[in-house]
Amino acid sequence: MSAPATRADWAAPRRGFRRDAPSPPSQDDRRRRAFVAAARHSRLVRILRFVAPTAALVAIAAMILFALFNPFRRQVGDLSVGELSVDGTKIVMNHPRLTGARRDGQGYVVNAAKAIQDITHPATVELIEIDGDVAMADNSRLRITAATGVYDSVRQLLTLSKNVHLRSPNYDVTLSSADVDFKGGLYNTNEPVSVVTDNGATIRADSASARDNGGELTFIGHVHSTFAGDADAPSLSDLKGPAK
Repeated sequence: MSAPATRADWAAPRRGFRRDAPSPPSQDDRRRRAFVAAARHSRLVRILRFVAPTAALVAIAAMILFALFNPFRRQVGDLSVGELSVDGTKIVMNHPRLTGARRDGQGYVVNAAKAIQDITHPATVELIEIDGDVAMADNSRLRITAATGVYDSVRQLLTLSKNVHLRSPNYDVTLSSADVDFKGGLYNTNEPVSVVTDNGATIRADSASARDNGGELTFIGHVHSTFAGDADAPSLSDLKGPAK
């Protein structure tokens, strides 16, 4: 049986559990750390010196490319755009707005959330979220909306696709696609079309075309019409659209 520990035993230093305090960094360590920090700062300065001028050059290049390849420059009208950016061979324009006048003096406006132009195809531009309107012969407005579209500046032709709507005070036309000829005031679709008039009549057809910026409609192939039973409900002739 071992003897009980004495006060001297408790006072004796314990071995095996003591950790030596870390020694302060040497002069060489401090110099090494300072050198690493200075090298890191120098790299950051070099990167910033390269990035800042490059960003400025990209912005200038975007403006130059837009001026050279702007598809709207052939269009008689006024164009305004938001921010410009370059993605490879494509110029991205935010919130483009085109205003102009047709040969008959009536005006039109084409707005979009975004326009994308490939500089290898300078005559066309892709439009996203289109919302425009065109003056009609009776001075009313025809509103044009679509999810996407492609504008051809040579032919002044806007090809609309996905959720296409033409809205006037007299009718609402729903289409899958449509071609809008700003120069001639002509509209055309080779896909099914549905029309709802302000009197509640509905007209469906395999395809349709319009003249006078939507003032005269022509329905083609398997035309079906439903009227609301009102004596004042419009007929096909009221829409100036003879079925064929």
